[in-house]
Amino acid sequence: MKRFTPPKLILLLQTCGLLALSNQVFASGFQLWEQSGASVGNYHAGYAAEADDASIAFFNPAGITHIKNQQLVVSADAVMTSFKYEGTIGVNTILAGTPRPVTAQGGNFSLVPALHYVAPLSDYIGFGFSVDVPFGLKTTYGRTTILQYAATTTAATVVDISPSLAFQINKKASVGLGFDIQRMNAEFDQVGGFGFPTFNAEGINKASDTGYGGHFGVLYQFSADNRIGLSYHTQVVHHLNGSSSFIGPLATAFAGGPYSSSAYTNITLPPYTALSLYRRVTPTVALMGSAIYTQWNIFRTITLRNVSGIQDLSPSTNITVSVPEYWHNSWNFSVGTNYNFTDKIMLRGGLGYDQTPVPNPYRNVSLPDNNRYVIALGGRYQSSKALAFDIGWTHFFIRQASIYPPPLKTGDQVVVTNGISDGGGDVLGAQVTWNMT
Repeated sequence: MKRFTPPKLILLLQTCGLLALSNQVFASGFQLWEQSGASVGNYHAGYAAEADDASIAFFNPAGITHIKNQQLVVSADAVMTSFKYEGTIGVNTILAGTPRPVTAQGGNFSLVPALHYVAPLSDYIGFGFSVDVPFGLKTTYGRTTILQYAATTTAATVVDISPSLAFQINKKASVGLGFDIQRMNAEFDQVGGFGFPTFNAEGINKASDTGYGGHFGVLYQFSADNRIGLSYHTQVVHHLNGSSSFIGPLATAFAGGPYSSSAYTNITLPPYTALSLYRRVTPTVALMGSAIYTQWNIFRTITLRNVSGIQDLSPSTNITVSVPEYWHNSWNFSVGTNYNFTDKIMLRGGLGYDQTPVPNPYRNVSLPDNNRYVIALGGRYQSSKALAFDIGWTHFFIRQASIYPPPLKTGDQVVVTNGISDGGGDVLGAQVTWNMT
């Protein structure tokens, strides 16, 4: 994240874009649940126990043994966010510390793809392979208001590539495990300066890393119509390395900028545990639910090193920026139903509650995350024995978030934010399932 701190001059971007590694992404923090287009229709209710298609390889690899033929799943979920900040911003270096009112619209459109494949290796062993996005976000406020000194654009994407194996122990129990290779790309951009809107400079900070983890699970089937699944995904540590650039009139005024450096930081993605139930109550109706616990308490402080900018009235390429987060562990709950309307048409529905891990004292414009309630609808059309098509819609009702974090000090600059954030969002999912019989 690009950011400069000057002692007397004024400058800078308020909240370190790095800390914004989370925002309106429709899951606790910046965790995503959209690894399957079909699960959008019931908000992933029963996702570790249903074992309805190849996406179970990621949700709970033990369920691979329930897929009795080769199967390929390809899905894409469109995530649409909209939120607005209303309040004041006070920056002592550009506004003499006087808070000014500001209203800024944020939000974005993102596409979350996924691919899953399973194949039986024997009557008791199955293989799975998944490519999906378990964490991600994209938030943009633009550069037309003074909010640009607090936040402009934050983006992060984690692509997970995961081979897995499952073993059927007996007629009722299966176990499975997978290896996760995660590629994380992040960008944290902000504007700093004094004399809004003319004498500014933009900090552009990009970094990436490949990290490793695993996931495993168990699935127990009481009967053909009743089962329970438990899965666990380990934490993954990312050592991100990239570039930090400081570009614009303010940078040019110091030593003929722009200038850049090699910045780095460490980010640990949290472990999480899922418990799911699936029960077919009639030949046409199934009920399911999930409870997911994410251990966000490992997300404490983000420290970015070798940031380019201005410090003590001089150009610098080794600025250190530390942002406290102090997130707490969070719960996600979902319940849903499947209704076989005909032999070819299945209807889905779901309700959910997603708890934010962000504590009130640290919520800011880069991270206006709050608790949310969820409704979901969807359906499947089985066009043939080989092909099925799913669509789904999820809507998020996000509670209004108060934003009054402690003043952010950057060298001689202090930024004070006080306001509210309102928002919501939708996910539209689509999936094709190919049974290779």
